[in-house]
Amino acid sequence: MKEIEIFGVDFSGARLDRHTWLARGVSDGVQLHLLDCRTISRAQLTDLLINTTGPTVAALDFPFSVPHSFARFWMPDATAMPDLWTGAQDLSLEDFLVLRNQFVAQHGEPKRLADTYHPESYSCLHLANPNMVPMTFRGMQMLYQLWQAGCAVPPLPDELPDELDVAHRKGPLLLEAMPGAALKAFGLPYKGYKNGVRAGQLRRQILDQLSQASTVSIHGLAEMHDQCLASHDCLDAIVAAVVAALWHRDARLFRCPAPPGQIGYDPVTLLEGWLYAPVFLRRGQ
Repeated sequence: MKEIEIFGVDFSGARLDRHTWLARGVSDGVQLHLLDCRTISRAQLTDLLINTTGPTVAALDFPFSVPHSFARFWMPDATAMPDLWTGAQDLSLEDFLVLRNQFVAQHGEPKRLADTYHPESYSCLHLANPNMVPMTFRGMQMLYQLWQAGCAVPPLPDELPDELDVAHRKGPLLLEAMPGAALKAFGLPYKGYKNGVRAGQLRRQILDQLSQASTVSIHGLAEMHDQCLASHDCLDAIVAAVVAALWHRDARLFRCPAPPGQIGYDPVTLLEGWLYAPVFLRRGQ
């Protein structure tokens, strides 16, 4: 299998733009060679993805879109994610929060269809801890720029005959990922490793077992051990990189929405996006 570039991103929408982590590596479908894991600004991440050439999979930890009902409230004519990304370009975070608050006061915090498969996930309209709204909004603004630059974003239709093929594309393929959902699929701790009295112990367990549990031979992880123990954001970025490497190996390991024309197709996925997790990993062993 052809070697490709891998990015794993733990994204932050915080006002102080210094909490996004990027794990970078290369994968041949079996092995993942981690090269570094570091903090990066949102603007730097955007430039990096826009200017990356050659086959690349980037797994990004933020909601790519919003629930169908909120999309209809916000932009009634929107039919797909790029419509919402374009709309986000014309808003401030404060304006988006006003819309969110008006909607939630009437309808609560619904989940997207893909989120309902992951009980551990929160609605992307959730405002309390964790605050999902800024990362969703700023993520959509970034996706507008990346989509304009030609990045592929499943489940949106792609120009390649096989939209799952990343080995022959010229630029990045972007996946919405959730490290917690991936860790759950790996059979590893997916709760309590960020905060709490057992956080350090659980992070060590994840680091010790990540390669075997994910079936990805990870090289370079030992050099990042201390970083991951000190920062769960760093650890999440590395888990996202493992997700990207698994997608490169075999996208059939992931629960994917039915494409247009096939049984089970739901056009709402083009508007809401999809959360990709390797839930069929055990079946694929």
